[in-house]
Amino acid sequence: MRYFFLYILILLLLACGSNDSNSEIEISNSNSNSNSITVTSKSNEENKNIKTSDINKQVDNSKKSENKEQNSIKKSYQKSDSKYSLPELSNFATNKSDRFFVDFKDIIAGHPFVGSRSPKPHNDAQVYFSNTDQRWLNANEPYDYPPIYAVADGYISIPTNATYNVVNHKNSNPPWWHVAYGFTLQIATHNGDVVEFMYQMEPYIIPELAGKSKDFYKNFIIVENGQFVRKGDILGYMYVPSLQEMVGSKFGSSHIAFSLIKQPSTVYIPAIFTEQIVKQFADIYRNPTEGWESKSFGMDWNRARGLPDAMGWMISGTENPFNDSALDILLYDGIKDKDLDSKAIVYPEQLGFDAKDILYSEHGWGNTTLDQINISEDWQVLFSGIGGPIKVIFKIKENNLIRESQVFELRPGQNFTLNHKNNFLGSNNEFSISISDPEEWGWSIAFANTQAKFIPSGSTRDVEPICPPNCPSTP
Repeated sequence: MRYFFLYILILLLLACGSNDSNSEIEISNSNSNSNSITVTSKSNEENKNIKTSDINKQVDNSKKSENKEQNSIKKSYQKSDSKYSLPELSNFATNKSDRFFVDFKDIIAGHPFVGSRSPKPHNDAQVYFSNTDQRWLNANEPYDYPPIYAVADGYISIPTNATYNVVNHKNSNPPWWHVAYGFTLQIATHNGDVVEFMYQMEPYIIPELAGKSKDFYKNFIIVENGQFVRKGDILGYMYVPSLQEMVGSKFGSSHIAFSLIKQPSTVYIPAIFTEQIVKQFADIYRNPTEGWESKSFGMDWNRARGLPDAMGWMISGTENPFNDSALDILLYDGIKDKDLDSKAIVYPEQLGFDAKDILYSEHGWGNTTLDQINISEDWQVLFSGIGGPIKVIFKIKENNLIRESQVFELRPGQNFTLNHKNNFLGSNNEFSISISDPEEWGWSIAFANTQAKFIPSGSTRDVEPICPPNCPSTP
């Protein structure tokens, strides 16, 4: 009964209003599980001005309000005079981070750090974003885009050119360039030097050419130089452009490059994440969520085709953050990894034909001869190699003689390559194939009927990217 009268009292106050528009009443329950209720009474005039549309607007903006609140957290970050001491890099060999730097639901592809012992090295790992995802196409504010997180406790380092960093590909043929933004997070030390986790955001747009200000990316970084941050804090946001805004290459992809850096030039594998996180990452880089035919496809995605679970593949001792050993896989601590299988495998049914349309297939590693292949109908063939050198020679028997024809080749320094050919043997239905793979990178082959559907990766993009002044139109 007591609660009933309290409830009536609250209703009367709300209905009748008060001359004091800010009056409050506090109701307490004396029980041990008591709750404190505060009611603010507004004047009748103020109550009249409260509209349903205003309430709905507040609800609709709740997400943005939460994100704005997250943005404001940066004001409470400790500055560089914090007493926090960076751990030794070796600490991350066994004390892994359980916070990846993006949400997996926001990325569609990726590749691990492809080391200097691989067919075609690349000194960072990458994650990719969809340029056709309605979440990003409908975004208005930086906090509407994918958040970027601190992977560990540490200090932010922002270079002076952080929001207009020209990524120069002048050594490409033909040359081209674009603009990126980024920062680093100091997370450890090694032999007295600071080790940083690198975040380099490459949306593949040049702000001015997209009708934006030159400092457009500035608002996508919400931390300041020297700030101390905790693992899981939001540091910024990734701008994901539409296809129409992109520059440079038709096969470029909006991505974030990440690695560990010890200044001025040492680059390490970012092998600081738990096994669970690495396996999630590997599942995405082997099986892109929009498929290999995504409009957002970039040729860099091919670096991950068939690779095993790892943050680093075929690395040298200088790229190993935990010791000086060269490793085929770096997933754990640099010691357990020595016993892991490093073979890359792309199965024939993953090349681009529907499994039901495949007439003959095989995959393997090293030098191989496939004898007496007999296909009784017109065919097309897909052949992939993980890395060069690889040569594929078809051998056809004609008039009791063997005619050899080299059909596919991967040169040294090529990474994953997918080749397609139509039937060129005429009436010869029986033949053999000789595969030269001296470094055992791995290969896969699949034959299908000529009517089978095949969509080459990246061919679905129907928008040509714009280029900066003096940039070739088709780099």
